[in-house]
Amino acid sequence: MSKQSLARVVFVPIGIYLAGLLALAAFVLHPPALGWIGLAVAAFLALLAGAAVVAFLPRVGANAVRLHPRAGAVYRLLVVADVDAEPDELCSAVGLRAIGRPAEVHVVTPVIATPLHFLADDEEGDRHDAGRRLEATLSSLTDIGVRAVGVVGTDDPLQAAGDALAGFDADEILFVGPVRSSRAWLDQNFESRARDLFGIPVATVFGAKRSPTAVLQRRSRTGSS
Repeated sequence: MSKQSLARVVFVPIGIYLAGLLALAAFVLHPPALGWIGLAVAAFLALLAGAAVVAFLPRVGANAVRLHPRAGAVYRLLVVADVDAEPDELCSAVGLRAIGRPAEVHVVTPVIATPLHFLADDEEGDRHDAGRRLEATLSSLTDIGVRAVGVVGTDDPLQAAGDALAGFDADEILFVGPVRSSRAWLDQNFESRARDLFGIPVATVFGAKRSPTAVLQRRSRTGSS
């Protein structure tokens, strides 16, 4: 289920419930000022709880097939480029894994959901930024002679990896992400969660911080140029 669909499932019942409370208070109960304040607090908490469900529920699990690594003639590497990385570091990590054997590389770049993603339905802008990151990653790998293809993935890196693995039996996942101290709490243990869920080795190349604000700033500079 997409986040837009989940938002409708969550917020439509909340809206109906709050509208019913408001009508009951206005036309039947006629509460004093303190009662209206209590109603406002209850409405705020209900909306806050709904926002938490929409933001976090899709990220507590991921669809995946447990692969188990197996030796083959072709080394297959899944690169999950959650953030921008230094091209030299990324190419070094990929190149070392491809030494002496043919390799196939599949890149997935998760969308970084900015505040406008939900407030103004700006999914297209977020996907465009992920597409830019995908093109930069593929270009860096092409420059060192590594054949790579890729797609833009969902905003949850773990789910994006699971979606990619459904059609690409990787021998290893290379996660391009920020240092753990700069990660959101749900992404703190991506490596161990991915190893447990998918059953294949997971390595990390550290890159920039995963920042929705930085995405908006970069998009603003691009639009003004």
